[in-house]
Amino acid sequence: MTATATPPVTLPAEPLGPGGIVWYAAGDQRALLLAVRLLLHQVAHPMVGAGVEQQSVYKTDPYGRLWRTTQSVVRSVYGGRAAAEEGQRLLRMHASIRGTDAQGRSYHALNPQAYAWVHWTAYEGTRLFLRDFGPGLTDEQDQQLFEEWQRLGLLIGVRPDQLPETREEFWAGWREQLPRLENNPVVQDILYAAPRAPRWLPVPRRWADAALQRLASPMLALQRDVIAATLDPDFRARIGLPAPSRRTRRRVAGLRLVSRLGNGLPEPVRLAPLALLRGRRTRRDGTTRPEPVPYP
Repeated sequence: MTATATPPVTLPAEPLGPGGIVWYAAGDQRALLLAVRLLLHQVAHPMVGAGVEQQSVYKTDPYGRLWRTTQSVVRSVYGGRAAAEEGQRLLRMHASIRGTDAQGRSYHALNPQAYAWVHWTAYEGTRLFLRDFGPGLTDEQDQQLFEEWQRLGLLIGVRPDQLPETREEFWAGWREQLPRLENNPVVQDILYAAPRAPRWLPVPRRWADAALQRLASPMLALQRDVIAATLDPDFRARIGLPAPSRRTRRRVAGLRLVSRLGNGLPEPVRLAPLALLRGRRTRRDGTTRPEPVPYP
């Protein structure tokens, strides 16, 4: 009996490769400056916020959740062909997340529009980071970013009909969605609540929590400044953030200048360790091709 060859796995899109814009940005440690803002947009969606509030462990296991989220993003962006496997895992994981929110509205994590919205925030947030806090973004590079973002969406299970075909279509959909975003307890937690200290610290829990609160307060204040200075004004007012003062704008402008000093840093310094290691592994495996137009 002759053995039959295993048919190749058909991917929904070409995996992202070295030299691309998303490879540059997703693991960049400076992108943490906008991480809270990105998450804020996501959980302000009524369905996403309800699912996180009722079924997430972001309060009881914040560090575990952060680690798992980081692993998922790194695998999706830097994992080559493994990105599609991660997409299938995400779909299976979200399938059981459903329920009814405090207003009696049904939600499901795999609602096509809600699932896609989380990915939509990634394009808007990555574009802002590169344009204002990173090396900049020409119109041609913005188009390249958009096309890479479309490919990544297909790889992680976003339905094709939820991915706009053009940037103009994206921004029209973004403007349409913004008035539907809501203030909710998760939004307020993200803006003001520091996570509890890890249980394994060898000190009394109340001391560790108090120390972490003191350390986190200035970081949360800085994040609120960045959010206030960059958020849509109507949405900002809806979640209770005051308009940015002149001092806030100066502070954020200085932060932009400092962030841009990192543009020339070598990849081993600029990228988070997990992204660096996974990217190197994918390069060695040869499971993806370099992007045709390197960035920056």
